[in-house]
Amino acid sequence: MKSDFKQKIKSAFYKDFFLRTKNEIEDSDDQPNSVLTKIYTDILYDNGTISDYELLYFEKEISKNTNIKISGYSFSEEDLRLDLFITHYDSANEIKKIEPKKILQLIDSAKNFYLQSTKKLYEKMNAKEDAFDISKSIFKNSKDISTVRIFVLTNCECDTTPKTTRESGIEFQNYLFDITRIYSSSLGGPESTNIRIDFSKFNQKVRCMLAHKTTDKISSYMAFIPGEVLYNIYRLFGQRLLNLNVRSFLQLGTKINKGIRETLLTEPGRFFSYNNGIVVVVDSIEIDHDKEGSYITSATGFQIVNGGQTTATLFRTKKQDNANFDKVVVPAKITLVNKEDLEKIVPKISEFANTQNIVKKADFSSSHPFHMSIKDLSNKIRTPEGQQWFYERMRGEYQMQKMKERDLGKNKKSKYLETSPSNMKFTKEDLAKFINCWHYTDPHVACTGAQKGFVTFMKYLNDKKFHEKIDDVFFEKYCAISILFNRTSKIIKDNDEISGYRSQVLNYTISLISYHTSRKINFDLIWADQELSHQFKSLINKWSYKVYETIQKTAKGKNVSEWCKNEECWEDLMDKNFSFTETPPEFTNVKKIAGKPIKAVKELFSPEDMDNIKKCKSLSTRDWEKMIAWAQDSEEFHFVQLQIATSLWMQSLTNWKKQPSPKQAKSALKIIDKAEEAEII
Repeated sequence: MKSDFKQKIKSAFYKDFFLRTKNEIEDSDDQPNSVLTKIYTDILYDNGTISDYELLYFEKEISKNTNIKISGYSFSEEDLRLDLFITHYDSANEIKKIEPKKILQLIDSAKNFYLQSTKKLYEKMNAKEDAFDISKSIFKNSKDISTVRIFVLTNCECDTTPKTTRESGIEFQNYLFDITRIYSSSLGGPESTNIRIDFSKFNQKVRCMLAHKTTDKISSYMAFIPGEVLYNIYRLFGQRLLNLNVRSFLQLGTKINKGIRETLLTEPGRFFSYNNGIVVVVDSIEIDHDKEGSYITSATGFQIVNGGQTTATLFRTKKQDNANFDKVVVPAKITLVNKEDLEKIVPKISEFANTQNIVKKADFSSSHPFHMSIKDLSNKIRTPEGQQWFYERMRGEYQMQKMKERDLGKNKKSKYLETSPSNMKFTKEDLAKFINCWHYTDPHVACTGAQKGFVTFMKYLNDKKFHEKIDDVFFEKYCAISILFNRTSKIIKDNDEISGYRSQVLNYTISLISYHTSRKINFDLIWADQELSHQFKSLINKWSYKVYETIQKTAKGKNVSEWCKNEECWEDLMDKNFSFTETPPEFTNVKKIAGKPIKAVKELFSPEDMDNIKKCKSLSTRDWEKMIAWAQDSEEFHFVQLQIATSLWMQSLTNWKKQPSPKQAKSALKIIDKAEEAEII
């Protein structure tokens, strides 16, 4: 009976999956392969298999027997690993079998993209192509890339397990995510990683001792892992070791990670004393003994549930700084847990373990009061036409709701699709992007990717730096902004002259509209119409193309995608003249600026902005010179702040013919305040 029930659930998933895919393809202007790639990468992102990713489509035949093709990529700076995605979509309404030979061909196509990129493939490409940047980056960074993972994504079924291969000194780890595996991954529980570590292959033994054993077959060991051994484990398996970790690796920019790196480089013998170590779960472990005591010979299901930052920092320090780990020993608590108990026990271990960075309750952000409030508003508010905007607080909620409606009959289901169509859905990551781009006008933050952008917003939220009232007006406003994003995205896709960097252009265009209108467009009108006016769409079309041209010019040969993550890119764009000839009706809340350069709206600054600008302009040129010299010597300020201060000093030389922007003034004020405290000015 139990297996029958599971089979019914599985069959329901397949039917719903194919329907969802079909609906999303019909609603999208993208190719079916691109839609399927987005669906799969969302699932892989949620279960921790991949980090932030970029979707694209690139295919080229470079010789009779050599075809190159990719559907997207993800580059992990933490472990210097490149992920390449290649997708095969079948339009059938039932599961089709795909031959293993076809899977190998797809793997070769992605592998060829990497190998050809190391040979300056980008020089044979149009700079406007989506794959140009990543191909150029591969060429520049190929010496530092330790591993390339190739993911074949398909809605077909295939009975094969691709093997890891090695070519041109690079290890290619090949993975197949067919419909069966994606079903397992979407269930919400941790996907089995099947990691087996044979410690006998390493030159050093991992000493251990039994620390605790319970009656329910849960045992804990205290182990002492040599730094070189842990480095090699991470080199072999990468972030697969962190699939069950509740948080991502924090960048080396944090104080704690800097401290770990510093200890590894300057006091490696004290690492054991200074570091709390790592927490590991395994589903089997083998112990042997010698004259000196016990040591681990092998372990399966090896997962680091706490201490991911220690591990990744250790790897990166060894890789980039060639650190000597002869004296480095990492303390490790290893818990033996039955596979069936993983879902229940691992979150508790993660939550309560004493690690270097405390895992706050807010890190489990789906349950944060902010998101709960938005969900409540989503459930009660209807559009003037009676439709419902669906806020997906947890991944897969929308699909689960549809499956529930299926149990109520076909008529109920079709009614649900009418009232809550898929194009009226936004996720918590989407909302974070809306707020980052519109409220904070930080498109460079949104360009860092969904994960990092979401983390940034949650930090604002937890630090109580977000002050908008969460009510009906707020919800309708951000539904209107969702419409603005969706329509802008379509306009950019439909513009043949914009052939790359579409997500970056989207984020920057939205922030420009926010910036130049002081966030005062008529959201009530957009909410009432559930649409943008023709005039507004026309303005977006012109501005988005200008953004596209500008970000490429201001990059000055740099990687454009990386340049767009830099606040300096946003500062440059704000200084450009964006104007219009026809006033959109959505601008009725904005002061009369029709027929004039839209830069005039820059005068609509907040009182705080005006005070900051006034403060900057009150300083003499000599004051700016003394302050900049002091700031450079203090080593307390970020180079971006120093650049902005230098720019304002140069503006002071012209008697402020060019007024500081609010962002420039706010940044410079941090230096001014410190300089006044130190009595420099």
